[in-house]
Amino acid sequence: MVKMLVAAGFGVGFGFSFLETFVWTAAGGCAGVLLFYRLSERLSERWRLRWLRRRTLALRRGVAARRIFTRRNRWIIRVKRASGYLGVAALTPLVLTIPVGSILAARFFHHDRRALPALLVSVLAQALGVSAALTGVVGGILRAVP
Repeated sequence: MVKMLVAAGFGVGFGFSFLETFVWTAAGGCAGVLLFYRLSERLSERWRLRWLRRRTLALRRGVAARRIFTRRNRWIIRVKRASGYLGVAALTPLVLTIPVGSILAARFFHHDRRALPALLVSVLAQALGVSAALTGVVGGILRAVP
């Protein structure tokens, strides 16, 4: 998946209007959310098995095991506890990226039927903002430069 800012930037660079940039950015973001949300169970299980295999091999070799509670993991848990699925949804498109945010939402909030619609609304809102900002600012700069 292409990051939302890059996709909207390419849209403006190719001369797309605001509406075209918004539609393509939102469609790509929503497709990515749906894809990764649905695949998250398989991906999580695959990563868990890989982690267990590597940890077992490291312990057999006598290598110290890697830390489980890293700074990033603590930050994710803090966001999850403090703001719930809405916080994860709000951070997904631009901060966490769509694949990571979708997988986290599916892993932590799969039981809450509001999680997936919140992710989709967040992608639409941020695609609207990014498209508006880039078509207004970048479009104005491109028109001013001969």
